[in-house]
Amino acid sequence: MNQQATLRATIERHLADEGFAQDGGAAERWVVARVGPVPICIPNTAARRRAVPYHDANHVLSGYAHDLLGESEIGAWELGGGCRNYAAAWVLNWAALVPGLLFAPGRMFRAFVRGRRTGNLYGLDLDQVLDLPLTEVRRRFGIVATDYRPTVADFFLFAVVALLAPLVGLIPLVLAAATSPAWIAEGAHRHRRAAAAE
Repeated sequence: MNQQATLRATIERHLADEGFAQDGGAAERWVVARVGPVPICIPNTAARRRAVPYHDANHVLSGYAHDLLGESEIGAWELGGGCRNYAAAWVLNWAALVPGLLFAPGRMFRAFVRGRRTGNLYGLDLDQVLDLPLTEVRRRFGIVATDYRPTVADFFLFAVVALLAPLVGLIPLVLAAATSPAWIAEGAHRHRRAAAAE
């Protein structure tokens, strides 16, 4: 990643490299996620569209990947830093955290603590930082390390977050199940794979 590029340019390159649309999928009717080999879809609500630019920018800012554990890590990081009044971000981050808690709980705890120390872009006017060099934005947030010394409060808050994750994480699954006749009929679960093959 070119640290001298602007945050905006880095996000654009990041989305292209990962095979995502430049709008982060905001124009799509459905969001396709995979639980292992099984695709599920949830409606691409206005609340999610509002949160997507921040989430995409936070991926670049934090350096977390888009694989299963990377999405869990950024979920933990964003939960640690807080998602302000972005309801979809809270819910989807809690849902994303579940696999990480099952397969790499230590990584999730470190990401959560890191988020508590650095914060994230939620609640900020993105236009104020998109054209700054990535290095400058990372410096402003103090994102210079991946490990931070945890406190008793970190352990307590992470335990609460971990206990809530399976409960809050059910919301997208219930929503996906309730809307499954519509997204299966539309073939939305095949859309991303077909788009990537073009």
